[in-house]
Amino acid sequence: MSLNEVNQASLRDMTNVIVNSRVVESCAEGDHVQFMPFSMKFNGETEVQKRFNTETKENKEKGCLENSFRGYPLEGVKMTLPEKYAGLVLDTGVLTFSGEKENIRGVKMFKEFTYWNYDRVPSENDNLAQALQWTKVAEALHGDTN
Repeated sequence: MSLNEVNQASLRDMTNVIVNSRVVESCAEGDHVQFMPFSMKFNGETEVQKRFNTETKENKEKGCLENSFRGYPLEGVKMTLPEKYAGLVLDTGVLTFSGEKENIRGVKMFKEFTYWNYDRVPSENDNLAQALQWTKVAEALHGDTN
């Protein structure tokens, strides 16, 4: 296989993410983005405030939020992304019923979100918390030295 064929194959396997300028210009409210410990086959919007947020309670003893989803207990914390970073909610581009792929598109930017675990208080040992720590490492390695 020639280098040109390899490059064309790589381009064919790339995923395109389409982000509309309106998405970049507005941020979601902190209680609107929920990072759940599972995936759902659902394509569309839902009434997060009415169907989920109103049921969220603060547990001061554990230092976390509590809720449940389809009977499974959830424990969560509100998280803020590091300075200079923003999150992007993506529509995966897979049609729910047919399974066919479409373009992936960014639907909402965010700076804050609620991170949930099943029946376990989120901690610094969780993969997500550790991944967010890497932003500090990257800044130390590659940031301005001034």
